[in-house]
Amino acid sequence: MPKSTQNVERAIKQRKSVALLIETSNAYARGLLEGIIEYLRQRDSWSVFLPEQERGATPPRWLKTWKGDGVIARIETAEIANAVSKLDVPVVDVSSSRRVAEIPWVETDDNAIATLAFDHFFERGFRQFAFCGPRGFNWSTWRRERFAEKCRQADMAYHSFETDSPYTRSGDREAKQGTLEAWLRELPKPIGILCAYDIQAQVVLDTCRNLEIHVPEQVAVIGVDNDPLLCDLCHPSLTSIAPDARGAGFQAAELLDQLMASRKQRSKVPNRVDPPVPILMKPLGIIQRQSTDITAVSDRYVAAAIRFIRDHACDGINVVDVLDHVHLSRRTLESQFVQATGKSPHEMIVSVRMDRVRTLLQQSDLSLDEIAHHAGYEHTEYMSVVFKKRFGVSPGRFRRK
Repeated sequence: MPKSTQNVERAIKQRKSVALLIETSNAYARGLLEGIIEYLRQRDSWSVFLPEQERGATPPRWLKTWKGDGVIARIETAEIANAVSKLDVPVVDVSSSRRVAEIPWVETDDNAIATLAFDHFFERGFRQFAFCGPRGFNWSTWRRERFAEKCRQADMAYHSFETDSPYTRSGDREAKQGTLEAWLRELPKPIGILCAYDIQAQVVLDTCRNLEIHVPEQVAVIGVDNDPLLCDLCHPSLTSIAPDARGAGFQAAELLDQLMASRKQRSKVPNRVDPPVPILMKPLGIIQRQSTDITAVSDRYVAAAIRFIRDHACDGINVVDVLDHVHLSRRTLESQFVQATGKSPHEMIVSVRMDRVRTLLQQSDLSLDEIAHHAGYEHTEYMSVVFKKRFGVSPGRFRRK
């Protein structure tokens, strides 16, 4: 056999076989996979099995007879926990459920997520806070407990509402909607609500809209996961905390590689760690959108002006149109507006338009002329000047980056 062929066969035999029991149905899980892929680009040393499955799916049948080297899994059900516990290979868990306590795990830092949300609300003048999320899930419980703790430390009012499950059927969701509606009606306002994850936040926003509760003037909402499609489909668009899912995936892959290498060097190295030291990934930050784009205000005229600007800024309105809507003098409105928000009505109009321009540059193939029209600008050149002043780059360069 030629030497080159032998080298190829040896490389194939040395390549580790790794199973990824991670769903692709949500943004966080896809981020984990992206982080694993990033690690593999640098190492190029695995043969990967990625079965198509949804969250909470049963273990794939082939896992019982699989002869691989390692597994990265979201161990969120008893069935998955039982299946991976029987494997004689290293396993890394990327779930907070902790169903197999001795398996090393990589997860989000839920304390940091809750702290980030509290600080975001507090800096915008909110002094009343609430949490909404499912019971029975560690990630939701830890976020709720830390958020409540932050409120207690700051001597702020705190409220909470817990649902049964984040994965309810539509009929179940409709049955429970009445309870959520009652809770939202009774909350003191203005108030900032942290939702355990983006889908819960979407339900809260939809319910507020049905009840004619103004967001963000009366209720400001933050989600977690920063799923761009979901956040931008919400009305108003959803502010969300971006977890470092890619970083978690990369760390999990690196950890598994180390465990597999140690096992190869010393055949009796255990597959489990007792006790495992968690690797907790700090969130990347808050991606602010319209659901928290406000300073909490009690002045009804300012609140009305903000709503009008948010709804019509991209229709080409100016400050005169705002004055006509709230029936105040320019001097009075601008004084009260700046005192409540730190911005003038004109600055807020520009802010809403620029957010629209940025979104269209990121998510559409529209020409600059078309974007200017959709953002309420008559002249593309003027829009470009304002954009560069605000973001430090031209619209074209921003899109290319």
